[in-house]
Amino acid sequence: MQYETVIGLEVHVHLKTKTKAFCGCSTEYGKEPNSQTCPVCLGLPGSLPVLNKMALELTIKTALALNCTVNNYLKFDRKNYYYPDLPKNYQISQYDMPISSNGFIILTSGKKIRIKRAHLEEDAGKLIHEKDSSLVDYNRSGMPLLEIVSEPDINSPDEAYEYLSKLKLVLQYIGISDCDMEKGSLRCDANISLRKMGAKELGVKTELKNMNSFKAVREALGFEIKRQTEALNNGERIIQDTRLWDDQKEITTSMRSKEEAHDYRYFPEPDLVPFSIENKFIEEIKKEIPELPQMRFERFVKDLQLSEYDANVIIQDKNFADYFEECTRLYKNAKKISNWLCGAVLSELNSRKVDIQELKLKPKDLIGLIEETEKGTVSNLVAKEVLTQIIDTGKSAHAIISEKGMAQVSDEGALEKLADEAIKENPKSVESYKSGKENAIMFLVGQVMKKSGGKANPKVVGEILKRRLI
Repeated sequence: MQYETVIGLEVHVHLKTKTKAFCGCSTEYGKEPNSQTCPVCLGLPGSLPVLNKMALELTIKTALALNCTVNNYLKFDRKNYYYPDLPKNYQISQYDMPISSNGFIILTSGKKIRIKRAHLEEDAGKLIHEKDSSLVDYNRSGMPLLEIVSEPDINSPDEAYEYLSKLKLVLQYIGISDCDMEKGSLRCDANISLRKMGAKELGVKTELKNMNSFKAVREALGFEIKRQTEALNNGERIIQDTRLWDDQKEITTSMRSKEEAHDYRYFPEPDLVPFSIENKFIEEIKKEIPELPQMRFERFVKDLQLSEYDANVIIQDKNFADYFEECTRLYKNAKKISNWLCGAVLSELNSRKVDIQELKLKPKDLIGLIEETEKGTVSNLVAKEVLTQIIDTGKSAHAIISEKGMAQVSDEGALEKLADEAIKENPKSVESYKSGKENAIMFLVGQVMKKSGGKANPKVVGEILKRRLI
């Protein structure tokens, strides 16, 4: 039997505010457990919530960046459920009137993934499970949490991965969250069901939780597709439940039966009065939205003539893209800058496990190095060594080349002697070149480069060898 996979994603994002959603407690990460609490976020009797204005602004900013319609009338609701890490035994959330709805993200294929809603709520605390007990840290309780819910428009684990990657990139560009999954700043739950090809009705869904990376989301969805396919082919009934992803065993396991909306007994939050948002307030927030990743990608390809591959690599980190643009203001060959950033510089970032802001490499120093290679002062091979030393010392390319004697040798007299040695020592390559295999000369150029310690000018060496081998 052939089945169609139907996936909807719920993404929870901690908003980058200094205080919690409905009280003045700090949101700073990593503090002593239960040190950032007060009567409001602990749900003590008589305490009253007050909405964080910055959290509201960041929610609206996100909604606009995701092409959502922002609703002018705002209401909060109580979502009732009983978890050890939810001190009030209810969560302040939004039910039938979310702040925004009807947005979308477009995948590389051109497929539009609709966003059903994006609403503001508060987070629960955190449970720490030990061998014989569970501990509760309420520091996270009351953190402003933005929930972004997609429509069930996703049909494969790869589409889910791309949707999440594009969503995260937008959130980082507009600066509303650090989106650090290790810190719990971004979490994702997935709803997945299978239905017969061509059917219109959705199958019975399961909810997947406990996925700490986009890779884990993709793998968990892949496993669930296989599990549900086998069950349906065996005539079994899919049970609607919430399942946990086990990263070690690479399987999902049932946690509990899935709750429905009526199980939460939603009703309007009596301690927060509904209010209206003026269009002027929304328009002011709209002006703060920077150029978004897709727009930047298209501009890099159209205006700077970058390949789609290079443009896509560069836009994946806003700081990296900002750095690239600063370099283009100092040097007009965007393609050459892109080659260096996507090659040697990215390699340095990965090996040092830092981002571009932490790397001791000013745009003017990178451009200085590129200009030295353009002038032929150093070869590309030596230039990569110079790059490492610029990062280690903070010195300019010119200073390092001078101090270390790394300048490229272009003196024909000296290079002719090395070329003659290479020809004498490699008769097979000489014969191959003379028989019409022109690529054989590159081996000989390499031999001369080796003899010169990488300092020989490969262009001059190539010309000398061709003259010698006529």
